[in-house]
Amino acid sequence: MMKTCTICRSATLVHRQNLCTLAVMAGVLDALLRQHVERQQEQPEEPAPWRQLGELVALLQAPATTIETGVEQGVALADNAAKHWLGTFDSLCLNCGFLLMDEADEEPPAPSK
Repeated sequence: MMKTCTICRSATLVHRQNLCTLAVMAGVLDALLRQHVERQQEQPEEPAPWRQLGELVALLQAPATTIETGVEQGVALADNAAKHWLGTFDSLCLNCGFLLMDEADEEPPAPSK
């Protein structure tokens, strides 16, 4: 079952255990896009959109140093997000900003009569 936000019922939650993976992906994409923009600025004419997409896909075979730079950037982002966004919470809703704690898997015992 997919976990949703208790406030807005959105499924756009960033969980602490997925934070590093998401941040590293964002860092690598950022490094590749910056490299793509630099190459595009060197070209005298405006290329067709499908050509730009092809060149961007070709960048996925970028040198390891570009990928490593993105990974380092992503790891730093994950550390900052865990520290400053999540704090002691386990999840952040990207829709409404609500911070959630993980619920216990077991139901609490019924109160005694």
